[in-house]
This record gives sequence, C-alpha cells and structure tokens, in this order.
Amino acid sequence: MTRRVIGLTLVELMMVLALMAVLTSLATPNFRSLWLKRSVLLAAEALLGDFRYARSEALKRVRPVLVCQSSDGRSCTRDSAAWADGWLVFVDSNGSAQVDGDNAQGPAEELLRVQSALPALASIVSNVSTGHSITYQATGFAKSAAQTMLFKPAGSEWPDSIRALCISLQGRARVGPAGASSCS
Repeated sequence: MTRRVIGLTLVELMMVLALMAVLTSLATPNFRSLWLKRSVLLAAEALLGDFRYARSEALKRVRPVLVCQSSDGRSCTRDSAAWADGWLVFVDSNGSAQVDGDNAQGPAEELLRVQSALPALASIVSNVSTGHSITYQATGFAKSAAQTMLFKPAGSEWPDSIRALCISLQGRARVGPAGASSCS
C-alpha cells in the first residue's frame, strides 16, 4: 500500500515567492501614483466641503462666515502658502477676519470647523495675493472670490495628480479635473 503525500515541494514554494516578488515590484510605482492622486483629491474635496459648508452657514445664520488658512487651529495666518497647514471655518461677526474671544464689541465668535495639516500635500497655492481667506456674506456671495487654488502632492510631483479648486465670483466652489492647473 502506497501513501500519497499531499503538499508543496520546496521548489514550488520558492517559485511562488519569486513570482509574488516580481509582481509586487511591478505594482509598487502604480500604487504610489494612485495614493498621491487620491490624497490630493481628498484634500481638495475637504476644502471644497468646508467652502460649501461656510456658504450654507452664512445663509442660514444671516451672518458672515469666514474660511481662512491656519497653522495652529486657533487663529488665521496670512502666509501666502499656508493652506496646506490647515484652515478654520468660523462666524466672523465683527469683520475682523480673526477668531475673537469675548470683548467689548460682543461675545466670542463661534468656531465651526477646524482642519489640521494634510500630510500628503506639499502646497495649496492661491492665484491671488489676498488668497489667505474667503468670507461668505449673508447673501451667499463671497468676498475675495474668483480664485484658483492648486493642490500639489508632497515628494516627487506627478503632473496628473495636481488638482485645481475653482471659486467663482459668486462664491461657488468646484474641483477641476486631474492635472488641470487652471479653472478655464
């Protein structure tokens, strides 16, 4: 009576491991590109969502709501390329473009949302020099609108992973197609 041995030989196992190593090495660059594109798109959609939220809150509250870049999560910064460090959404009751606490002019302004730094981004750059904040008026229109914000990935740049966030004169925001560097 002969016994059948069930299993894999060492040679078969080594062939499978070698094949997996080759396939993994071929797929890794594509996954990096996919990860960069996805992280830039998610960052653009996060800012887009906060612009839309600020606009709806301005309409709902009948008060100005400001979206500004912030590196510390408590106050607005005026650095030209600090959007990648994060941003704030808050009710700007007195028009100072800063989150104010209780003072003689009135109670503290309400902080609605805080976005911290996004690690996969190298920069978010506006095409205008005053592009450090956008104020939505109670009518839904925006001051400092008609901007293009370019989202660029960290590390080696893949041209098709750049995204443009376009803000119209009326304050409506949208994300452009992959690789677009303008809103036209």
